[in-house]
Amino acid sequence: MSGTDIERRPNAEVERDGQEPRRFDTPIHSGIMSFRPVLPSFNERTLARIDKVPADGPIPTTMTRRISKAVRKARRNALKQVRKQSTARTRTERRRKERTGEDLLPRSTGPFRSLHGLFGFGGTGMLNLPAHSTSTYRAGVLTPWLASGLTEFEGPLIGKENTTGTPFRFDAWSPVRAGVATSVNGMVVGMMGSGKSMFLKTFAVREISYGRHVIIMSDPKGEWVRVAEAIGGQAVSVGHGSYMNPLDIGRKPAGLDDMKWFMDCQSRRSVALSGLVSSLREGQVPTSAEQSLLDAAAEDMCLGQLDPTVTAFVEALDGEWGRSRQIRGLNDTTRDQCCRSLILTLDKLVHGSLQGAFECESTINVDPSSPIIVFDTSGIDSNDTIKRSVYTAALSSTIDSILTAKDGLYRLIIAEEGWEVLGNPMLVDAWDKRMRMTGEWACSNWMLLHELADLEKFGPPESEQRKKIDGILTLSETKVIYKQSPSSLAYLSALLPDLTDDEKYAIPRLDRGVGLFRVGDKVRTLVHPVVSRTAYPVFNTDKGRFG
Repeated sequence: MSGTDIERRPNAEVERDGQEPRRFDTPIHSGIMSFRPVLPSFNERTLARIDKVPADGPIPTTMTRRISKAVRKARRNALKQVRKQSTARTRTERRRKERTGEDLLPRSTGPFRSLHGLFGFGGTGMLNLPAHSTSTYRAGVLTPWLASGLTEFEGPLIGKENTTGTPFRFDAWSPVRAGVATSVNGMVVGMMGSGKSMFLKTFAVREISYGRHVIIMSDPKGEWVRVAEAIGGQAVSVGHGSYMNPLDIGRKPAGLDDMKWFMDCQSRRSVALSGLVSSLREGQVPTSAEQSLLDAAAEDMCLGQLDPTVTAFVEALDGEWGRSRQIRGLNDTTRDQCCRSLILTLDKLVHGSLQGAFECESTINVDPSSPIIVFDTSGIDSNDTIKRSVYTAALSSTIDSILTAKDGLYRLIIAEEGWEVLGNPMLVDAWDKRMRMTGEWACSNWMLLHELADLEKFGPPESEQRKKIDGILTLSETKVIYKQSPSSLAYLSALLPDLTDDEKYAIPRLDRGVGLFRVGDKVRTLVHPVVSRTAYPVFNTDKGRFG
């Protein structure tokens, strides 16, 4: 809003901090304040004399006079420059209005005419920077001298509020306790090198000190392995004969009804098989006939009629079970076709290039009580998208087994590579369920994403897959936004309809390491994590980035 805008708001109610709303029948003015620093200049002789003044002694009177004289001279020069620029702008504006035939405004002749630009309204003056503007009756996130937007959360110290230096504390469950959110889930989004990984590591380790436990769903670069080793956690590496069985459903929670446990096991095994099939087919979900066959296999595994391993299932598909299992709605021909297609898909895990990781009984013992569990996937070629997707799907099933044990521990589940989850429709459904079960499973789910513009690769906004993804992002009521490219602002605006102009301007220009915390619809504040000298080399991932 420019400095010349005048908006008449008859009987408008304007809220003031700590006061009842008042009614105004007078115009409400708004504008932009601009500032110019005034720095004195000294010659070499004066600077040499200043250097000789003792740091703990008084400044001589002669030196004080010299400094005051230099300041007055700098102020006169600044005002002279402001006056010249103001005159040039006025002359240009008059010429424009003469060409367009507009009525001319009278030139200012008041005593403060020369201060326009140094401390004025209606323009950026001598700063030569885009104007930061906000309404005078409602402060935005970037107006710290009016309101910081900070809510005092309970939790460990994460960093400092960037504009005021106020300590910022945060626990994943604190927004719900404070009444500013109804969900404990979160998302972190930012360009590469913007500081999002440093924040997540700081956040996770501080949450561990607060009594929480952390699970890293996939660590493709081995960054979290260093963290786990530093704090006595567990790093799990699967493959080359170290097996993690995705069909292992863990132990039955105490007090759970047998029938409820049976249904849970059947559902989880069916989801695990569907996720593996979808990953091996690069996101293509099983057909309805194939899904019926997978559901039947999951049921028989829970009844003890099939061994709960991928190897046993593939052998059953190629044996008597696949030829004789009666499935409602499928005739023998359709069932045989489904068996053959599933054998061709899943046999890659048993006899193909992906064997040695998930086809047998588990040989790795995951310790649920470990402060942090990191599933290390750094040994997988980053270009092998199918293998990485299969690992993510299998490990997701293992994480669900830990959560459904309901051992009384509160856990943060962090998807370091969120795109791997969002690229698999079955994993999207599993993540969505986990987010909706946060109260029952005592978990807070955090997803790390890069450019939001990359959402295009998951289909148009009206597609079913995109609607599910948008629902996941919406359920994440805590959003930590680091620097984004201007092309991602449209997606961010669709995700956050109340995104202010201040935020749209600031997000592409955020300094490295500074993130915009948006918690619910009330808290908006810029936060910079504070990391100790001991933790920094463990958290830092910039080695080699700057050449």
